[in-house]
Amino acid sequence: MKVEIANLQKHYKIKNNKIKQVVKEVLGKNSDSAKLSFAFVDNKEIKRLNQKYFDSNEVTDVIAFPLNNHKNTLNGEIVVSVETAVDTAVKENVDIEGEIILYVVHGILHLLGYSDVNEDDAMIMHEKESSILKTLGYNMPTVERGL
Repeated sequence: MKVEIANLQKHYKIKNNKIKQVVKEVLGKNSDSAKLSFAFVDNKEIKRLNQKYFDSNEVTDVIAFPLNNHKNTLNGEIVVSVETAVDTAVKENVDIEGEIILYVVHGILHLLGYSDVNEDDAMIMHEKESSILKTLGYNMPTVERGL
């Protein structure tokens, strides 16, 4: 497993070992051949990337870029807005690190083919996220249907 981490923000200290632990938990036995890079950024940068690659002038929480389509190797880049995670955690009164880890898990699941485009797919994805977060020791709120 190869995990590269670029911390390009000043809103919250990123624990590199925690990110690697999350990758191992999400990928399980498939983590050996994985090549993932993470960029932890602020809202200005993630908005710029969202505009450039998705023609959306909005701040988003996480963007996942698959870098190949080999079935046996997961290779991608995940960009996380730590500023959004901090703002959301404070507003929702949840753990900041847990919110960041949620975005990391969400990005990895996108690279694995999970989708949240429609409500049914989103529920499957959110249930998987909740299960992984619980295993990692984070007690994050569950997402209700229709939210």
